[in-house]
Amino acid sequence: MSQLKKELQQINIPKDLHKRSMMGVQKAKAEQSGGSVPRIKKHSIFKRVSVAAAVCMISVSLLSFTPALAAIQEMYDKIFSSNHIDDKGLQAVLEEGHGQAINQTFYDEENDITVEFQSILTDSKETKLLVIYQSEKTDLENYSLDIFEGHTEVYVVDEMGQEKKLNHVGWGSRYYDKKENKVAQALAFDSIKEFEGQNIMLEMRNLTEYDHSNKGDIPWIKVETTWPLTFNLTNSYIAERETIELNKQFTFENETYTIKQVEFSAFDTRVVITGTDTGPYIEERSGEKFDVMSKLEEQFLNAKKFEKGYGHIVDESKSGVFLRASGEKIEPIFNKNELPGPLGEYVMVFAPVKDSKNTMLEVGEDLKILLTE
Repeated sequence: MSQLKKELQQINIPKDLHKRSMMGVQKAKAEQSGGSVPRIKKHSIFKRVSVAAAVCMISVSLLSFTPALAAIQEMYDKIFSSNHIDDKGLQAVLEEGHGQAINQTFYDEENDITVEFQSILTDSKETKLLVIYQSEKTDLENYSLDIFEGHTEVYVVDEMGQEKKLNHVGWGSRYYDKKENKVAQALAFDSIKEFEGQNIMLEMRNLTEYDHSNKGDIPWIKVETTWPLTFNLTNSYIAERETIELNKQFTFENETYTIKQVEFSAFDTRVVITGTDTGPYIEERSGEKFDVMSKLEEQFLNAKKFEKGYGHIVDESKSGVFLRASGEKIEPIFNKNELPGPLGEYVMVFAPVKDSKNTMLEVGEDLKILLTE
């Protein structure tokens, strides 16, 4: 291991980085406005873009390429490619050098949160936005950009001011560093490939605070805010997905399942399933259609465990559902278990594979299905 890498592994991100970023943003904005720093407000698209553009310029001056800040940037990158982020696919694409660097700073004065937009990656089905945020005054342990079931929403605004809400792709990944009161979060939402080459804005609207004291059905508190990010989408696209139509059947615990198709990408491997117990079911009184957990999904989740600081990972002591490619065991990506899709379909998501022509689905201890035509 090189001396530089040894030094980087020992780096603790300075606690005063938040304070210096906050002071720099406040000073620059005050100089531009000729007075005090305004609180976050909603404006027209043109005013929003101009304010965000100003923040972009400020962030460039804050993140000058000094050796110290370069080391901090590499440390940030290492967080997202580490096991603290429960997404083997994201780790893989980062290690291969994919993605578009953003490196913009935004200061949320109302909540005293410094936001570092790190980088963005997208393919034809999903986008990953890597964000780090920290605070000296606000305890962030229970704060999240939760677009899966919380109050957070993500919008993309194009050059004409037209906005589009982006849906979640699974749960995303989140890691909280208690010592630094810092959150590293990989947001996962719809693909923005269609905006390639355009100047766009992404808006993260509202934080979600998890309330442990709330014993009701909705333990989430809305923290109202807007975090804007403006940039030109250029190098974020990874590659096309390879899709194989299979329609191959197998039986598990007296239920019959059909593998409709398999999708291979740099982000993940998706196996699309229908079955005799996947639904959709119809509620007799309302006529509403819904899915229930199938026996196959139960087997898939059987090997899942939650470990604080590492998220949803594989429990090696339990059987589950895995892939095997060229002799290598490929783990599930559990944070993508609840992908939106048609009723009656279930999508099992695994880490990416290098050899799509030699991939096997392994269900439990004995059942093996080759994922080729």
